[in-house]
Amino acid sequence: MPPPARDRAQTSTIEGRRAGLGRRQRQGEATRERVLQAAIDLIAERGFAATSIDALCQRAGVVRTAIYWHFGAKEGLLVPVIERVASTWIEEIQNAVYREGDPVARLDRFVASLRQLVLERPHLMRLLLAVALERSDQDPATRDALRAIFERAQLAIVKGIDDSLGQPWPESALIARTALAFLSHAIAQQLVDPRPGEVERLFVELRTALLLMIGARLRERLDAAPIDPPQGDTR
Repeated sequence: MPPPARDRAQTSTIEGRRAGLGRRQRQGEATRERVLQAAIDLIAERGFAATSIDALCQRAGVVRTAIYWHFGAKEGLLVPVIERVASTWIEEIQNAVYREGDPVARLDRFVASLRQLVLERPHLMRLLLAVALERSDQDPATRDALRAIFERAQLAIVKGIDDSLGQPWPESALIARTALAFLSHAIAQQLVDPRPGEVERLFVELRTALLLMIGARLRERLDAAPIDPPQGDTR
């Protein structure tokens, strides 16, 4: 027996409301994504202070109220922008260090990945550095987010080094910090002197520096290790 017309109408109304809510939710998520991507692009290009609400609206194709609804204010964009950029950046680092091969081959892939990041996707690191310079001393939440991101990046490199050597290595943190410092310098170098040859030279120097650091630490360990006498030697 079919349901009464009134029940069918109520069911249709409920389903229509659910469909409407789902559609509005998808539209809201799409709007938030457009604003977030526009903020990433503009902050990387201009810095945070020079990125206005009007510029965000124009780039994202939204009205001002959409930004206030999703983020509260322009400052509310900072942590989501940092986290989005950092996820991509750290994923690239992990892809570079967590692969099979001997330690030198892994080192070469790691350096090549950092080089590619600077040459092909410089906005990732440039945005993080710009926000750090502009906002770290004014906004504790932004400072904490940036600190957590650089710690995650350092940890990813440390784990890759330890994995390639087959054991935890106290010096891995120093090597990771050196690599990140080179990366920051390469971004700055590209801004003031974008000639490809200059960036290439920096990454050749990074590879050499990392090899020297690893070699020096291994030599220190070998020198400090006790030497067992040959078997049969009773002296």
